[in-house]
Amino acid sequence: MRDIGRLLKEGRMALGLEIGDIAAKTRISPHYIRAMEDGKFQIIPKVFDKGYLKIYAKFLHIDIKPIMALYERQDQAAPKSA
Repeated sequence: MRDIGRLLKEGRMALGLEIGDIAAKTRISPHYIRAMEDGKFQIIPKVFDKGYLKIYAKFLHIDIKPIMALYERQDQAAPKSA
């Protein structure tokens, strides 16, 4: 999910924001923000992954529909652990 992570990181950097800035405003842990930017969504508890992604993308003024569609495609293609 590196493409999503790259979009998020580039969006954050374009706004001149640090991860701490995002964490303070969205109340998403910096650990999870870094995970999203690194494309490591498996680190985020499954119950929160989509919600955090929507909150973060919206905060960065990134259109939510395409990024969520990309997330769904990549999530379904990812190997599932037993």
